[in-house]
Amino acid sequence: MSLARILAQGLVAATTAPTPVEAVRRQLAVQGQQVSAVPHALVARCAGAGGSDVEAAFDAGELVRSWPMRGTVHVTTAADHHWLRATLMHRSDAWTRRTEAELGMDEALCAQAAQVALELLAEHGPLPRAVLLQAWDQAGLMGSAEGRDVISYRRRHLLVRLQREGVLVQGPRRGNEHLVVDARSLPDADRGPAGADVRHGGAGHRAACAEIARRYALGHGPVSVADLARWTGLPRSQAAQALEDAVELTSSAAYDTASGQVPVARVDTALRPLPAVTGRRPAPGTCYARADLPDLLVAHRRSAQATLFLPSFDELHVGYQDRTCLTDAAGERLICPASNGMFRPLLVDRGRLVAVAPVAQGLTWLGGSPPSARVERDVARALERVRRRLAA
Repeated sequence: MSLARILAQGLVAATTAPTPVEAVRRQLAVQGQQVSAVPHALVARCAGAGGSDVEAAFDAGELVRSWPMRGTVHVTTAADHHWLRATLMHRSDAWTRRTEAELGMDEALCAQAAQVALELLAEHGPLPRAVLLQAWDQAGLMGSAEGRDVISYRRRHLLVRLQREGVLVQGPRRGNEHLVVDARSLPDADRGPAGADVRHGGAGHRAACAEIARRYALGHGPVSVADLARWTGLPRSQAAQALEDAVELTSSAAYDTASGQVPVARVDTALRPLPAVTGRRPAPGTCYARADLPDLLVAHRRSAQATLFLPSFDELHVGYQDRTCLTDAAGERLICPASNGMFRPLLVDRGRLVAVAPVAQGLTWLGGSPPSARVERDVARALERVRRRLAA
């Protein structure tokens, strides 16, 4: 499972992407919570690219950073941002209403915040977050709620809400932040692969969910219903429907395999093909992956077993509900020792976690020491290789 996921994620030469933008497009969304980890994640999935190529893609407006799903920051292509956000934003509606009630906010205040932001962006172009927050302070939008100081909470909520609603987005990187830009110039939600009306309840919503499932299965598989539900925030029943729709869509005669598009197939945890689903839900143990993944694993197993240096919050780890194929409970504690959501960079060998690389702390080995001289040597080489590419 772990070696297959490494192949699907483009972490070997046989499946790597030609550009950072294509690397993101193939995965649909890449975890972007830690700004400094984003170039590392994309360089690892892109043949010959360096850190400057990632920066150039953000500067050109081809990649953006925002909250398109699950209340967590992700990087998407500009082309995918609005339709993905619109398809999944209903999953945070209850949180939005509850939070705004607690903070004493209403629609008028949020609309005023949007107006202030857009006027400032029209005058000055991309802005650091601090400049935007100061403008909201000066406009009197921070205030209090029943005597409580809620400034910091209102600031974060407005940043998230206006990005979730497609008013703002984060673009070019300067230092350790991405500047805020006007999101209205990005391709709108009706121009996505599922067509128009993709919001929850709309005519295109089911097709948009199927496209999300297709891209997720191809770029992350093998994946389960639970994996997709966690990744998107969709209910499991809807995730199951989306994955089954993706299989049906990609097995139809209309699916353009001639241009290199790969079908989604049902497989078990050993990558053996499974028959069509009977009843409402797939049987336990059903996974979804690109149909050619078993053949790719046979042909490129050795490459998938190579030592990898991956960043904090890498999709190979955080992109799944079940990641026991990558590491065990001891490895999870090593990755996130305080259980506080702060993850460490990973060293993976033969498809399994062998160490983490905390910033400025050197290596910490799973089990306390290198498993072999060969692993220690290959880890050192992987670290140097990635650091060299990030500096390019």
